[in-house]
Amino acid sequence: MRVEAENLARRMAARILGDYRPPRLRHVGELLAELERATAQDVPAGEWTRFAADIAGALRGGGVDQFLRLPPIARTMHPRIRGGSRGYLRHVLGSDRFSGRFQRALTESPVGKPLVNPHYPLSSPVLLQHGYHLIRLLEATQLDLATLRLVADFGGGYGGFCRLLRNLGYREKYLIWDLPVLCALQRFYLRNVFPSTADGAAPSNIEWLTSADPDAREAAARHAAEREPSLFVATWSLSETPSMVREQIAPALEGFGYVLLAYQRYFGGIDNVAWFASLEKRLPQFHWWHFECPVYRNNFYLIGRNAARS
Repeated sequence: MRVEAENLARRMAARILGDYRPPRLRHVGELLAELERATAQDVPAGEWTRFAADIAGALRGGGVDQFLRLPPIARTMHPRIRGGSRGYLRHVLGSDRFSGRFQRALTESPVGKPLVNPHYPLSSPVLLQHGYHLIRLLEATQLDLATLRLVADFGGGYGGFCRLLRNLGYREKYLIWDLPVLCALQRFYLRNVFPSTADGAAPSNIEWLTSADPDAREAAARHAAEREPSLFVATWSLSETPSMVREQIAPALEGFGYVLLAYQRYFGGIDNVAWFASLEKRLPQFHWWHFECPVYRNNFYLIGRNAARS
């Protein structure tokens, strides 16, 4: 009974704290114009093509100041993650990779009106999950973030993982590789949280690659060859693309020093456990950690360190 009462109190507090007025966002007209162009560019990429169209429609019609609470975004990129928040928090706080700087980086921005985490009201459920992803990578590989010179974020959500790394001090090249509609949203978000010039441009170290660009894979591989050590990140994004798209992207991973992948057991009729196990075997130059997430059952991590490049 006591645990239930505490959980109820947390939920009520989160509901009260979460009812706040978000800031007015800049560059709305530019976002809407970019969405118009991006919708025409989107190429078929499975279920996410439909998600992207839904997201674009919601942004046009629902108002952007609270965009993280628009239903298509709340269902896909900014969910409540009710079952895992406490477990993520417990692991992050108990890790020897957790620090005061990490704690500050987990403090959420009000841009877009993110949800409040009932177990850690300074953060949001998704930002805390991003922190957990990063902690698991650092624990497994002993990677020193200060040495990284490239991050390639495949399927970058709305830009939250990029924001987390920047708040941890990362200033080297950051590639976001995504559908054109989502690239437009990420650019809008990052321009609002990190305005770097008088006209509010996104930080100059961030570069976008789109699924509409046939040379995107070669560009990612070229950046990885030029900047070592490098990190490839795909948390659920690679596992939510059709087999044909995965096979086009997978060869680019061999040029990275570190890989952080998260995936669900099945998606779109594909047995992801089998597919990612085969990916592990195809890249024997990596030392792999492949395990089920203890917080989020039926979801898995494949974390790799390239012995030849790290």
